[in-house]
Amino acid sequence: MNKRLWMALPIAAAATTLQAQSWRESAVRFAPQSASYNIKTPINEKVSETAFPFFVMVPILPSLRIDVGTAFAMARHERQVADSTGAFTTSTSELSGMTDTQIRANYSMGQDLIVFTAGVNLPTGSSTVKPGELDAATRIGSDFLSFPISGFGSGFGMTGGFAIAKPAGAWNLGFAASMRYASEYEPFKDAAGVATKFQPGPEVRTRIGIDHALGEGRISFGFTYSKFGDDKANAATFNTGDRFIGQIVVNSALKSGVDYTVAVWNLFRSSGTLINQSASPSANITNALMAFGLRGPWGIGVEPSVEARVFTQQNARTSFVSNLGMRFVYNRGQWAVVPGFGFSLGQLETATVTGFRSTLAVRVGY
Repeated sequence: MNKRLWMALPIAAAATTLQAQSWRESAVRFAPQSASYNIKTPINEKVSETAFPFFVMVPILPSLRIDVGTAFAMARHERQVADSTGAFTTSTSELSGMTDTQIRANYSMGQDLIVFTAGVNLPTGSSTVKPGELDAATRIGSDFLSFPISGFGSGFGMTGGFAIAKPAGAWNLGFAASMRYASEYEPFKDAAGVATKFQPGPEVRTRIGIDHALGEGRISFGFTYSKFGDDKANAATFNTGDRFIGQIVVNSALKSGVDYTVAVWNLFRSSGTLINQSASPSANITNALMAFGLRGPWGIGVEPSVEARVFTQQNARTSFVSNLGMRFVYNRGQWAVVPGFGFSLGQLETATVTGFRSTLAVRVGY
């Protein structure tokens, strides 16, 4: 499964009053992240990535906002292989550099009744993987094992869309549609310098969502359908299949100073076509998360969480992973600092998986 095809999960749209904003209310977010996994028995691999995402959000007018995001990332893959004498040798694959830069503009009309969105993907990251970088690039692109950055570059792209939200009694109803076009780029270049040319197919995405007040929080339901055109690699044509994503999120308070979030989503990828025109296998990912927030004085909080993910694919064994996490929150108006860490344990088909991740999110502004 190609991660570019499903990263934006659906959220239920809420009709809220737009607050007057100016460039003085801009916000900067910086979020260093690190993730590593050990994959053992019958294979012996270690893959790790450290990323430094950076985001700027600037309200230009009360109804117009510009968001800019990019990152610097470093990925490393190690594999131990036994030779005929039983001795182990280690092969290493590394990838590092800037990622693509994404610029998005949101224009709201009628107190957020209609929101128009336009975005561009600027190819500031390297979209071409060399042979020595292939193992690292393949592993961080996994949909099953979550890495901060799934790909460094994918060429120039454009996205346009709109969203409509409207109250309906006690509920809020929302609908959104968008279309994405990406230009041709070269995802791989072999040792002889021969490049593979890849033209991604266009993507059309629709979303519907509803939400409702629940105690001091909300309950929301969302569904997203993504339709993809044919991809082309050199002279070959293939299709990765369509995506169907359902999501349920519940958040509220147990008592004063203690809140909770339960989020469940499921992604199904339908069968597509391979380069040889045979059918590609369908796949399914189910993810469930439960998190608690313990709020103390002076903007300090603690957020423990537990998460489970199951991946199934035709003609393959089921993979699963569980994640235990902890975040610490310090929120003081225009400043917020949120360090966190997590531990993972699971199975990738027949191989055992253990992992560790850490984050440090910093926000300046609202």
